This record gives sequence, C-alpha cells and structure tokens, in this order.
Amino acid sequence: MHTFLVAIQVIVGIALIITILKQPGKTDGFNLVSSGAETFYSKNKTKTYESVLAKTTVMLSIIFAVVTMALTLIKK
Repeated sequence: MHTFLVAIQVIVGIALIITILKQPGKTDGFNLVSSGAETFYSKNKTKTYESVLAKTTVMLSIIFAVVTMALTLIKK
C-alpha cells in the first residue's frame, strides 16, 4: 500500500508541476487603458483554457495533499 501511494504521489506531483507551468502569467498583456473593458472571455471565463487549468491545479493539489496525509498516517 505504501509503494502504491508513493507512486500516486509522484505521478500527481509531476502532473501538478506541468499544469502550473502551463498556466499563463496574470500580467500577460496587462494594459491600464483597456483593463476595464469586458471581453467575451471575461464574461465566459468558466469555459476558457485558463479556467480549466486552474480547476485542474486545484484538484491535483487536493489529491496531492490527501495522498501525503495518507502516507503520513500509514507510516506511523
């Protein structure tokens, strides 16, 4: 069981690193003049690529934390 959880943690950790690195910076294309303008993507943010990456990052981090806690409990 311990080796299975370690393997899952390594896989989830690598996937987490990849999803974090694929996310664009928050200041990409930052412009003070047009920052207040609403665009199609700002209205429909739930369907954008960045939103999918953000949700994936949150889910992977939760899985990573749960596996880490499970490994700690099994070690005792």
